[in-house]
Amino acid sequence: MITLQFKTTNDSYWKTENNRLHRLHGKPAWQVWYENGQKNHEEYYEHGQLHRLNSKPAWQAWYKNGQKNHEEYYENGRYIK
Repeated sequence: MITLQFKTTNDSYWKTENNRLHRLHGKPAWQVWYENGQKNHEEYYEHGQLHRLNSKPAWQAWYKNGQKNHEEYYENGRYIK
């Protein structure tokens, strides 16, 4: 499977040749930053599905000041909490 990284001014994401978000080894497949450089949100995907193990959030968001705003947990695309 080929996975490619794409970057714009405020985000970075990894997709497969089938155009599905995907990244292994505990790294986020999509990251977005505010204009001030603080992280806005990040998402962890495997084969196009939100996924992260070991009681870690697959989707996280932060306020512009860097404080955590929200997180959600998914395994194989299924919402856990």
